[in-house]
Amino acid sequence: MTPLLAILHILGCVLLAAVFFAPAGASTLVHLLKGILREYSLVMMLPALLTALVAAWCSHVDAWRWLRWGTAASALFISILAVWPAGSAWRMARAAGIPLDLREYFRPLVGARPLPSETVRFAEVEGRELHADVFLPQTSASRPRPAVLYFHGGGWRGGERGYARAWADFFTARGYALLSFDYRLFPAATGLKAPGDVKCGIRWVKDHAAAYGIDPDRLVLFGESAGGHLAALAGYSAGDSRLPSTCGAGDTSVAAIIGFYAPGDLVTYAARAPAPLEGFTGVPLEGHRALYELLSPIHHVGPRTPPTLLLHGGADSVVPLDASRALAGRLAQAGVPHALFTLPYAEHGFDIWDGGFGRQLARALVGRFLQQHAPAD
Repeated sequence: MTPLLAILHILGCVLLAAVFFAPAGASTLVHLLKGILREYSLVMMLPALLTALVAAWCSHVDAWRWLRWGTAASALFISILAVWPAGSAWRMARAAGIPLDLREYFRPLVGARPLPSETVRFAEVEGRELHADVFLPQTSASRPRPAVLYFHGGGWRGGERGYARAWADFFTARGYALLSFDYRLFPAATGLKAPGDVKCGIRWVKDHAAAYGIDPDRLVLFGESAGGHLAALAGYSAGDSRLPSTCGAGDTSVAAIIGFYAPGDLVTYAARAPAPLEGFTGVPLEGHRALYELLSPIHHVGPRTPPTLLLHGGADSVVPLDASRALAGRLAQAGVPHALFTLPYAEHGFDIWDGGFGRQLARALVGRFLQQHAPAD
């Protein structure tokens, strides 16, 4: 019985390690589990402790020598994997002066989500209605308040505006209006349609700002993954006639941009993910490099580019960390106020789990950035 129990524990530890280090191209389920393991790595102390107890038991009974060493090594290895992400997050938090809350850490993965104050149709393009969810602070303001315009991720072919509900309480509690927008997805929409829809949403907010008590000069775009790409592209290319709004000409300038784990250079990213980019653009990179460059935020950076906050996981297996590093480098060359924060342990989508250290760090950094570039007084 003892050898069988020890072997099962070793296999379990190997399985945990395989998920923890799952490479790019793994299944969606494995990717999801990898993200959870890295955000809640301390939970792995439980299997590490159980395996250590089995190792101690093996050392006092008749068992193969390799089994004794194998269980001990497995327990030690899983303990290291459990401590490394949490320790990395704590070091980053300490360096940035951000408190982390263990009580928050052990709350449910996904808690209650607030419903929008209102859902509106902001455009109808090519027979497709586009809607926005509006989240407003409960407290009144003495003057128009800033607003955060959210654009969801999903590889330009999936996702939904409802993802913003995870951030709604955070923004509204600080006095910001939050608006989350639809944009058209491929295969039905390719090329300039999604960026045009994003600019259409910005225009709509500016046109209706007074009705919601919003300051049209203090709009912040916030996007995650593909939504981060579209937010940066729209914000950086304001006034560029090559990337028009899908609902007519108008001012689409914004005060600042927040992008999480987003590709900034589609030419470079095409080497890693040609299929989704061909779906998004409608054409392959070969023979259409100019279009890929036009749709790349990095090629629109200039001295008047809005201040930008970038967050990226160092272990991102969907969009490599180099994407944000390259964009930050271009922003630095242009003299644009910006900040890039790297969570060394984190996977793609590190902020989606409510109590995880990634979410706690992201919220604190976003709050500081907003206070600096679009404060809610």
